[in-house]
Amino acid sequence: MKSIERVTPATLALVLTLSGADVVGQELPPDTVGTAYVTDTIPDYGAVGGVAVDALGYVYVADFRNAVWRYGADGVLTKFADGLYGASGNAIGPRGFLFQSSFNGNYISRISRTGEVETWVEEGLNGPVGIAAAADGTLYVVNCSGNYVAKVSPEREVTEFARDEQMACPNGITLDDRGDLYVVSFNNTKVLRITPDGTVHDFADVQGAGGNGHIAFTRGAFYVTKLRGNQIFRVQRDGTVTVLAGTGAAGGDDGPALAATLNRPNGIAASPSGNVLWVNDLRSGQGLGQGVSVVALRSIRLISLGDVLSELPAGADPERVVAVYRAYHEARAGENSSAGAITLAYAWLSGGRVAEALQLFALNAERYAEDTNALFHFGESFRYTGQAARAAEQYRRVLALDEEHAQAATRLAEVGGGS
Repeated sequence: MKSIERVTPATLALVLTLSGADVVGQELPPDTVGTAYVTDTIPDYGAVGGVAVDALGYVYVADFRNAVWRYGADGVLTKFADGLYGASGNAIGPRGFLFQSSFNGNYISRISRTGEVETWVEEGLNGPVGIAAAADGTLYVVNCSGNYVAKVSPEREVTEFARDEQMACPNGITLDDRGDLYVVSFNNTKVLRITPDGTVHDFADVQGAGGNGHIAFTRGAFYVTKLRGNQIFRVQRDGTVTVLAGTGAAGGDDGPALAATLNRPNGIAASPSGNVLWVNDLRSGQGLGQGVSVVALRSIRLISLGDVLSELPAGADPERVVAVYRAYHEARAGENSSAGAITLAYAWLSGGRVAEALQLFALNAERYAEDTNALFHFGESFRYTGQAARAAEQYRRVLALDEEHAQAATRLAEVGGGS
């Protein structure tokens, strides 16, 4: 297994400097930790259960007791659903329903957008915690007490999907963008990968105090909470583990992620953009539903490619864009930055930074050469700048990968096939 590494803001700044891209002569902004709310005024709040985020950005936090709470962009926390029995892991399904495990009751509830609760399944589970929801409505549920992963079909049929001796109270589960599942256990430090046929593979080891809490996937990487270690870790595609947030000391200090402190972080979920991670942790109390606890919802703002490139002054040499782009990805290996790069490139294009925008579109298409979205927008950049033949070349690349890509076919016809 790879050892745990620390990637600091200074490290990233050094990489950029060595690449020949002295951005603005100042240290790049770090990932930062903030606090959204603290439950010291809510007498019936439980402890730290799972966290989920829907497509609108609402954050759903289970209290490992009877309720799920919802936090919105307006900063208001409300009780979303009640009457549960050990509300633990949760996930948003493809139609916006919240699927919620009741650990003590061995059942899963489906909760509507307006908070109506119905029992979804109540057989075949044994201490259910984390849930992952596939695009077709299939649920995958880790069972802490039974040490296995259950599969729940859209028709509510429950079957055992995967079991392995390295599952030790499996607590967290997530799906990546390739259809594989990743599982972490409360009583050991392993991260396991499960392929669609149910085969379990050893993936990574998040070493340190105690076991792991929950796991989330975003921007091409995995993020794992270390409940008894008071830290959060980033795991890359190749299994490399780095500290994302927390010094290891228990506390509630906000600020730069590597200097901030957390206390028994458990649930974790990413915002729709992938730029914010939401985590619940304890301010005081025993947690795990034992006695009165005070819980905090923490936000971790992740530095992005756009943050780094935005530091380049207007009129910068396109080669500096190349240097910064490549150095960023060297420091954040495995991260999928395509959507953010496209957004920034269009902003540059509309702002008259044409050469820099074309360079960024080109870099994105080069890095994601099998991504039809990256190639299509590279073609669009040429169409906008009056380069019909080059635009047509990119549209053809898109259609070679996906012959039913309607937008590319339409655009190819509009530019006359590049003639």
